[in-house]
Amino acid sequence: MLAHATGLQPRDNQYRCAAHLLAQRLVELDTGEGKSVAVALAAGVAALAGAPVHVLTANGYLAGRDAADFAGYYRGLGLSVAAVDETGDDDARRAAWRADVAYAPARLLGFDALRDGLPEATGAPPLLSRGLCVAIVDEADSVLLDEARTPLVIAQARPDPAQRARAWRALDLARRLEPGLEVEIDEAAGTVRMTDAGRAALARAVEAEGAGDGLDARRRADVVGQALVALHALRRDVHYVVVGRAIVIVDATTGRPSPGRQWSRDLQALVALKEGLPVPPATEVRASVTYPRLLARYHHLCGTSGTLRDAARELRTAYGLRVVRVEPARPPRRTRSPTRLFADRHDQFDAVVERAGALAATGRCVLVATDSVAESAALEAHFAARGVAVARLDARHDRDEHRLVARAGDAGRITVATQMAGRGTDIRPAPAALAAGGLHVLSLQHNRSARIDRQVAGRAARQGDPGSVEHWLRVTDSPFDPARLPAGLRVLARLASRCRGGAGWRAAVVAGAWRTCQRWWRIEDRVTRVEALDHDRRWSRRLHFATIRASEKRCQDTVAFL
Repeated sequence: MLAHATGLQPRDNQYRCAAHLLAQRLVELDTGEGKSVAVALAAGVAALAGAPVHVLTANGYLAGRDAADFAGYYRGLGLSVAAVDETGDDDARRAAWRADVAYAPARLLGFDALRDGLPEATGAPPLLSRGLCVAIVDEADSVLLDEARTPLVIAQARPDPAQRARAWRALDLARRLEPGLEVEIDEAAGTVRMTDAGRAALARAVEAEGAGDGLDARRRADVVGQALVALHALRRDVHYVVVGRAIVIVDATTGRPSPGRQWSRDLQALVALKEGLPVPPATEVRASVTYPRLLARYHHLCGTSGTLRDAARELRTAYGLRVVRVEPARPPRRTRSPTRLFADRHDQFDAVVERAGALAATGRCVLVATDSVAESAALEAHFAARGVAVARLDARHDRDEHRLVARAGDAGRITVATQMAGRGTDIRPAPAALAAGGLHVLSLQHNRSARIDRQVAGRAARQGDPGSVEHWLRVTDSPFDPARLPAGLRVLARLASRCRGGAGWRAAVVAGAWRTCQRWWRIEDRVTRVEALDHDRRWSRRLHFATIRASEKRCQDTVAFL
């Protein structure tokens, strides 16, 4: 049925992956091996058994794409399918959730579940009207781990006439504090804090001018601390973009814009004022939940990704799910060049233009992966200065994603992209590009997680095709800069910075130092996720979260059949 409807003939490893999903496991299947096909096979079986199925994705683009790609397959089985669109109204989302198989971003599921549990929702038709029965999580580690660092929060506007004046004063006071002496900035961890000298300087400034903002000393220090984060930790075209007259947060994991998401407390207003934009209304938290608590409500939870083994223990602890691996259908033909290190961005970009241009001239397609919107724009300008045309895919060009990805495999094509070209992106090299050696991925990213590096590398050499990968790091203006690393890792960074070659023992030193940094950050991120779960538990004691509805209870017998 699937082959007839889509032209895709399922392979043995995709059937095995689907079987593991129906056995309530997490499955590691290499990038390019057709996880979407395996998910569709499992979703079809579960839906035929009578269970409402939710396929949860890392973002709305993947949900819409897969729902459209497999619509004919589901119709052939007599099943309805829909993609839940976060831009749609309540009636449209309610209708989509009622489909036999509903594809949706995981965060939208969380927000709709929270809305159903609010007191004012009592008596109103729920959005998730069929209950939480079966969830299949595509790109499971992104949803279950990376996204789990931040709780999902429902907030509502509240009157606060003094917000703008308070924020202006906080920014003014924060700008007077001297970085390095009165403010400590840890760019690697994304934290900013006042030193004892900074607190003393703040007290003197307030005493000289008078309070003026109606805040006590503790609350004033808190708001000024947030102003310091807005000034020194959050950067335009890295952590957020300006769309029209509004701040749009860029997801740190996917590189995609997140309309509707806001920073908590006064931080959103402070960033808006920093950029000279209108201040959004003040908000207060109504409900909050983390992914572990939300997904525990499903009677049958499973998922797949290309990078799960490294986090198997944490996934078993947080979700109670076992990780299994399914081998690829054909041996990979991916070649990997040694890691290289550059002193600064200018030297690195010069080398990128030369390397990518030479590969494209042979007929290969090239994907250059960057850290941020700002960096992708700077690299595009560097190519343009040399007379080389490139395509750019980042949070400012998300509406063109389908077109840009579809053409990224053309022979001689160079595409500059952020993390948006990572998870779920299927770049298919044209026959001429395959004959020349396939897709070459040149990663300039400094990802905190080695799993994301593996996802980016997985764009090349999929399903036994030829392809190659390189990873180029730089010391300055990156997390590898010794000044931006925790003290225990600075020695490694300084040692690696002396190894400017790209082969032999020098490459081993650079790659080893970077892997050590990533292991350190992995521990930090795990602690952050544990703290988020603790925060959610505290909220659950204060706020009533939606109870399991009768329709969900009826799912138990159906799920047991699977």
